[in-house]
Formats: sequence, structure tokens, C-alpha cells
Amino acid sequence: MSIELSLYIEKRILNLLLFALELKRQLPESSDNFILSNQIVRIIRRLESIYEMARQVGEGEEFVSVMVEAQKEARETKYWIRVLKESNAQLRIISELEDESEELIKIFSRIISM
Repeated sequence: MSIELSLYIEKRILNLLLFALELKRQLPESSDNFILSNQIVRIIRRLESIYEMARQVGEGEEFVSVMVEAQKEARETKYWIRVLKESNAQLRIISELEDESEELIKIFSRIISM
């Protein structure tokens, strides 16, 4: 994977985390929102760790395996965002977070299929 692509993905994951943190600030206070937003942040942090592991692995079968795991984490993020969106549909930041997670899923899919 090229350095440019690697940095691009890092930036996208960082954007996803920043959107999630902004979402936490904007959400109305409730125990459900607290639990859901923390779950999203935890998954994104796991995604960061998994992606860093993929960068260290380099290429080959192990790389693809780690990228599949990163893709799973991005999909799980998307799931929890949908749950949160259903209960807080009025917040625009949720759509931005959803869009960013979808883009990461697409990026990981392209990398895996290479």
C-alpha cells in the first residue's frame, strides 16, 4: 500500500473519530445516548488499532486478513450509527458520521479486493 493511501486512510479514520466526538457533544443527555456514543467511539478506536496493525504487517495474506477485520469494525460502527440515528434523527452530525463510515468501508473493500 502506498504511503499516500496509508495517510489518506489514517486521515479518514481520524475524521470518523472527530465526528463521533462532536456527536457526543451534541447529543441530548440520556443514558441510551451515552451508551451508544461511547460504543461508537470505542469501535473507532479499535479500528485505529487494527489499521495500525495492518500498516505494520505490510502486504500479503496477513495484511488482507487484518484489513478484513478493519472492514468489520467499520461495518459495526455503521450499525451503531444507524441505531443512534433512529433515536436522534434530527442531528446532522449523525449523517456526516454515517457517510464517513461508509466511505471507509468502501476503501477497505477496494484494498481487500486488490
